Amino acid sequence: MKKKRLLVPLLILFIFLSLISCQMDTLAANDSYQAEISKTIVNFDSFNNNLTISVINEAVRVLNREYISDINPNKLLDGALNGMSAYLKGKKLIKQALPLFPKDATYTQNYKQFLNIYDEQLRAHPEVNKTELIYAALRGLMNSLGDPYSVALDPKEYKVMNESMTGGNFYGVGIFIELDKKNDNILTVTDPIEETPAFTAGLKSGDMILKIDGVPTKGMALDVAAQKIRGARDSIVVLTIKRGNTPPRDYRVRRGFIHVSSAIPKLYKGNIGYIKIRYFGEKTREEFEDCLNKLRSANAQALVIDLRNNGGGYIKAAIDVCSHFLPKGYLVVSVKHFRKNELETHRSYNNDNIEWPTVVLMNKYTASASEITAGALKDSDKATLVGEKSFGKGSVQTIEELRDGGALKFTIAHYLTPKGTDINKLGIDPDVEIAMDPNEIGSKNDTQLIKAVRLLRKQLQGQSASN
Repeated sequence: MKKKRLLVPLLILFIFLSLISCQMDTLAANDSYQAEISKTIVNFDSFNNNLTISVINEAVRVLNREYISDINPNKLLDGALNGMSAYLKGKKLIKQALPLFPKDATYTQNYKQFLNIYDEQLRAHPEVNKTELIYAALRGLMNSLGDPYSVALDPKEYKVMNESMTGGNFYGVGIFIELDKKNDNILTVTDPIEETPAFTAGLKSGDMILKIDGVPTKGMALDVAAQKIRGARDSIVVLTIKRGNTPPRDYRVRRGFIHVSSAIPKLYKGNIGYIKIRYFGEKTREEFEDCLNKLRSANAQALVIDLRNNGGGYIKAAIDVCSHFLPKGYLVVSVKHFRKNELETHRSYNNDNIEWPTVVLMNKYTASASEITAGALKDSDKATLVGEKSFGKGSVQTIEELRDGGALKFTIAHYLTPKGTDINKLGIDPDVEIAMDPNEIGSKNDTQLIKAVRLLRKQLQGQSASN
């Protein structure tokens, strides 16, 4: 199966694990579970001969092998039953939840019983879509981890996520979203993109999305919410928005063609270059390099890197950006695998070595790969951080593609800054702290940007005086 390593945004959740170092007796128990799960795949998945239902056992096997902390396979199966129950109750097909498995049963016994229950429900309710039912079970399985970063994506949702990370073209409303950890994980708008339907409709950073087309978003995975907001061109999506202390209000937004570049350049008076990085995706390296080339051509002599409202993305993209500033071989980030007790290091590979005075802007929505970038440039004394404490998402996710075209996204590690700091749930403190309403970003009242430009002009003046 194909894998991708990422730091999933604050698309962006995202939130928090109790991390446990693996002890020898626990490892032995896991080995036993792994053997039983592998045997179960042979004995029952081949017997069942159903590719869709087999993703449940496939998910248990993968999580048992790679999830950041030890899992209980029987608890995951209970979660799958809960997910199936919620789906069937939502369709008003059952009144009471399906009974959970006996606590003293083996995984093999419970998995066999799960297959029977699945078949029974399909026979009892022939109108049920098989794929919808099994992915409801799979989402319940992932929810039982208690980790909002770990989710199941059906084939359609996985396609949408891939489109968002490649910066591709799609039909949507033009907002970046995340789950606000400081506000009960409410789905929140972090950045309405200029000249998009959402921007025109009046959505603002910090708006809380309570419902999407009447469906409550509480407990909804971030990727699922993104998929629900997107849709056919010119179709309408109704977003129920709560802003501050005002009553909730419905916004009817017409979906349109959206193209999002990950990096956008500007030049300010005094030869101050500026690059806003919206996310760290597959094209960030080339787009960031294009921005640098444009600023060089315009004779920029200093740089602001704006990571505000940037929920992250791929680790590799963060390393690509940092490699323009750090000497070749300099440590950018370490990834701590607790289950394997391994430390994986990632180093700068470029010889670009930009020597411009640099300021990095960040705020409470700066997360994940953005924090890798800010942390590396701070620890190496290559940049001054201005703004607010960052989000504090120090966990690493991987994507495991399933045989039916869906995927699992789950936590496998934590990352550390070059100086060994684990910023998960803590964030990174700015060198110059300036609190600001995120709705002022890009306006004449953008005090964080104003401060950054002033700092850089002062540094350039100091360089001129010394020369």
